Amino acid sequence: MSPRHLLRRYLVSRESFSRARGLGWLGARLHDPELWHLGRRSVAGGVGLGFFLAFIPLPIQMLIGSVLAFLLRVNLPVTMAAIWLTNPLTMAPMFLFAYKVGSWLSGHAAQAAGGPAQHFEPTFSGVMAAFGDIWQPLLLGCFVCGLSAAAIGNLAVRWLWRGYLLYRRREKRLARVRREE
Repeated sequence: MSPRHLLRRYLVSRESFSRARGLGWLGARLHDPELWHLGRRSVAGGVGLGFFLAFIPLPIQMLIGSVLAFLLRVNLPVTMAAIWLTNPLTMAPMFLFAYKVGSWLSGHAAQAAGGPAQHFEPTFSGVMAAFGDIWQPLLLGCFVCGLSAAAIGNLAVRWLWRGYLLYRRREKRLARVRREE
């Protein structure tokens, strides 16, 4: 099964998305073919954008992703699906890893070993105090991990898609040779 057919099976279609209430303000922009095209460039761009945004430690990733998918003209459903790399099960390990990377890059590596959570109080002021200690390494780590995940995701989709196309071309050539024999 080709990557295009596999994606069509699981992703929302343009028609069903355009019938949703509250999206009328997008108008013709919602019907831009690039937002729905299941080509190698559009899907790879959607995966890259979604993986980058998955590392944003804000609850508005989907909103940012839809706006950037419109602006960058990458596949919108693939972007939305890739953003869900961050989900309730993966969020804590991803952001902890990003914090460790940011601490290592910014030179706060000694602090990362003990971590600022040693004196954590489960109150609003305790959360704000802990966030005051970790926000710089966390944001740096999220940016670096997001860029890395985006590049790896984009390249992986392009290479896997190209490998599939080369495989199909070889199979067709072999089938043609067998028919001629």
